[in-house]
Amino acid sequence: MAFIYTLELSEAKLQKKVSAMMTMEKNKYFVTVVLSEPEVELIEGGSEIGLYVHIEVRTVKGISASGRVKLTGTLSYQANTSEFFFKNPTIESLTISRLSGKYLVSVKKIIQLIARKMLAVRPIYKLKDDKVKHKVAKSMLQSISVNNKKLLLELKVL
Repeated sequence: MAFIYTLELSEAKLQKKVSAMMTMEKNKYFVTVVLSEPEVELIEGGSEIGLYVHIEVRTVKGISASGRVKLTGTLSYQANTSEFFFKNPTIESLTISRLSGKYLVSVKKIIQLIARKMLAVRPIYKLKDDKVKHKVAKSMLQSISVNNKKLLLELKVL
């Protein structure tokens, strides 16, 4: 007989974890992009998470600009490491002041690259072995969802 247990993680708790993993910087195509000051948004009805991030852009030609980007992606769980990752990021919106159109295309590609590569290997949350609930979650995670601004981890306990 199986028993279902749900572990809840608040948006504030995830905010703290995501803030600790930023600042991220990447150089590509003669452009440096720096992502910082993330704001987490749990998206109701699925396992998606939104990240509003401050962006700074510097080019080798001395152009400097800043703005905001909203990325959305899904959460995935790696049972072997007990970690949750931000996967399949897409740019929902991008606002950068003082940046010409020819650089905007390159910057968008770099942001996508940073999100895809760097966020995929930096966990946004890790279950801790010292907590009984987390030990259960490590081996029996059934689903991830968002409801009422909380990340819900559904666990199947045998």
